[in-house]
Amino acid sequence: MVNHINISCHGQALPETDTSENVLREYFHDYYREWKADLIDIVSAREIGFIPFFGTMVRHRAVLNLSSLTDMMRRIVPRHTYYSTAYYRKPEEKIMKDKEWLGAELIFDLDADHIPGAEKMSYTEILAEVKKHTHRLIFKFLMDDLGFREKDLKIFFSGGRGYHVHVVEDSIYPLGSDSRREIANYIRGEGFSTYDIRRSMQEASAVMGGWKSEVDRLFVEFLAEVADESGSQALSGVLGNRRSAEAYIRNLSKQISSGVPVKKRDLFLKPGNEKYRHMDANDEKILTHIISKVRDSNACEIDEPVTTDVHRLIRTPGSLHGKTGFIVKHIPVEDFDSFDPLRDAIYTGFNRRSAKVDIQRPLRISIAGEDFNLDPGETQIPGAAAVYAVASRYGKFL
Repeated sequence: MVNHINISCHGQALPETDTSENVLREYFHDYYREWKADLIDIVSAREIGFIPFFGTMVRHRAVLNLSSLTDMMRRIVPRHTYYSTAYYRKPEEKIMKDKEWLGAELIFDLDADHIPGAEKMSYTEILAEVKKHTHRLIFKFLMDDLGFREKDLKIFFSGGRGYHVHVVEDSIYPLGSDSRREIANYIRGEGFSTYDIRRSMQEASAVMGGWKSEVDRLFVEFLAEVADESGSQALSGVLGNRRSAEAYIRNLSKQISSGVPVKKRDLFLKPGNEKYRHMDANDEKILTHIISKVRDSNACEIDEPVTTDVHRLIRTPGSLHGKTGFIVKHIPVEDFDSFDPLRDAIYTGFNRRSAKVDIQRPLRISIAGEDFNLDPGETQIPGAAAVYAVASRYGKFL
């Protein structure tokens, strides 16, 4: 049985000394007065957790329905709020095995922590780069390679620096951590060696889809580019020196036996599996080069522990992210390309009033179509910008 928990600010009085945090909480309270829980199916089987403005993480809570969750959020006004990706028979139990796990959604978390060079990027640049990885995850891997349909996916802007993608399909729910890790490794391009690619290509009757199809396509394209003397310079970078490159190009005219004698050029410069049965050491060097290029340009930098954890808490749809004040925004698949978090995940109701903020470090950002170039000092700015500045520690309310 699910117990409805009645909580009032986690039983704590709001500190009077932290004026800025109290004002920020008032803004969040304005938002949650109009908020309604949505997009969580079978919410009575989910664990609920939250971080209050004043206090530590609270979890192992349960609610009867979405209406109960709405009421709870309006009373608590949390800084961050979460729900379990798993379904439990007893979600309110504090020991995991006592919750009686029933299954879990498959979750992908993409954010700047896993993007090379993110530490040198602006927030706007980070959002753009993570979106590229998320697009690749959705349309290349989940829909094309793995065959999931639009209705099997729920996509959310995290409210912070990335996206959460949920796979909600019957065959997914019972999968354990090991199976989920295999999916994560495939998407990240882990475990693809030259030996594995050659062996699988040799054993298959035709080029398989996904990574292998991309490897074969680029291998053929690369050879087409370097198959005459003009390509020896590009090829020498792969084979180590110009002499080896020139010898390789000459050898493309030699005949090999593939059922019937055929020039190596004619076999290797067309898609298909047969070429992988006739590769020499230099062909393998080229294949290794291609595999590296394919991995670098196609892998998605997902947070693997999130995907493999069958007890993970994830941000609640429609809630506010406590470090930005932005909405954890649901994005229909067909709207993903046009989605702009700095426009579409902003609660413009904050702009009903402006606020005086002491900016403590330079802030450059566009929020809801308005550019802000704020240097340290006191300033009066619209509420949405003020909430972001304070929540992300660029300043304090005065």
